[in-house]
Amino acid sequence: MTNLHRRALVGGLTASTLAFSARAGAVTDTDVIIIGAGVAGISAARQLKSAGIRAIVLEARNRIGGRVYTDTQTLGRSFDRGAYWLHNKATNPLVPLARTKGIDLLESSYDNGNIFHQGAPSTNPSWKDATEAVAAWEMRQLLPLARLNDRPLGATLPNPSPAQRHVANIFAVEMGEDPSLVSLQGYYDLEAGEDLIPINGMGPLVLGLAGGLNVRLNSPVSTLRWNDTHGVTAIGNFGQLTARKVIITVPTGVLARGAIRFDPPLPSAKQTALANLPMGALEKVAMMLPTPMPDLPEYALSNSHIQQGQYHALVSASDKGMITALIPGPVSRALHAEGAAALEAFALDVLKNVIGTQARIVASSSTNWQGDPLALGSYPHQTVGHANAREIYSQPVEDRLFFAGDGGDDPLAVTVGGAWRQGQKAAQSVARQLSNGRR
Repeated sequence: MTNLHRRALVGGLTASTLAFSARAGAVTDTDVIIIGAGVAGISAARQLKSAGIRAIVLEARNRIGGRVYTDTQTLGRSFDRGAYWLHNKATNPLVPLARTKGIDLLESSYDNGNIFHQGAPSTNPSWKDATEAVAAWEMRQLLPLARLNDRPLGATLPNPSPAQRHVANIFAVEMGEDPSLVSLQGYYDLEAGEDLIPINGMGPLVLGLAGGLNVRLNSPVSTLRWNDTHGVTAIGNFGQLTARKVIITVPTGVLARGAIRFDPPLPSAKQTALANLPMGALEKVAMMLPTPMPDLPEYALSNSHIQQGQYHALVSASDKGMITALIPGPVSRALHAEGAAALEAFALDVLKNVIGTQARIVASSSTNWQGDPLALGSYPHQTVGHANAREIYSQPVEDRLFFAGDGGDDPLAVTVGGAWRQGQKAAQSVARQLSNGRR
């Protein structure tokens, strides 16, 4: 699932990481420019380096990671403001990389959960009722014609029962958005499986993987000129940087907003695809408990809130001393518009319905991905009727502009695993073309 409020660089970069601010007016030639030092950008840069191809990563932030950010300062412990899970451990490419680096990974399962009402387990529906409703929904999607024509994901649950509202809640949290706005086909194409959690957060893993790469921080690209015979030129506060190819890993919503001016403009099909990969609105609120609550399941849900369409999930840290509320979609947007205090008040209200009105916290912190101009939300989803948007977005333009990120055409799309694979795939295509050109 996700990441959320960008602040200062987490604790400094590893000594082996060549990260520095680009100097104004500098002009440097390289084989490949990579725009964005998030997961996809780091993956692409590593792949190119292994192929002996020169690449420079331009990052607008003052830190590496993009929507991966483990905050260790605000609450005095690790809080993953963005990506938290390594989804589908069987196929996630970051799992073996984490293990190679000696990073401890914790098992995570939605089976370890329960539904609560006024401090007690809910009976209508029970957790068993909700899990059976999920299984029944899955079976219906296997029927002939079930997904022949794309439609809203939420439309698969017309007049939902109390248990089915919990199925809709899963949709909302997984996609960061109201299920009525999400493509059923786009959702169903995603891969699901058992998850893992890096014990010290996702940030240290990504930072470690960025070691030795040529990353220039504080270097936002304002214009990308790609009609020149020699390749592409990136223009920004760093001056101009010219390369033969470019890999663009900026979030789809930021590209659709026009944060980078393309000269000439992108083809209309690419623009349409970007417009139909909008960012979800999932925000997080981390809440510190006065004392750990060992009996809390990993996932806890407030039935009364879900029956009102106030989608959420409470996720307990492994030591049960911190609980993080995941708040997606319209409720998240409305609360975000009111400010951090409103988000945190809602999260506390959900917590009180789960563990009782006596619940209290000693500190809390909320994210702000929707207000972050370099993110504009949590992670992208396909809109209804545009189930091919990921495929079109992932296609290169004139074998010069390559696109990679969590919005790419991948069964692990909307996750860090999918972003890593997409960055690697784009870099492999670039490497093949450059190698062929040198023969």
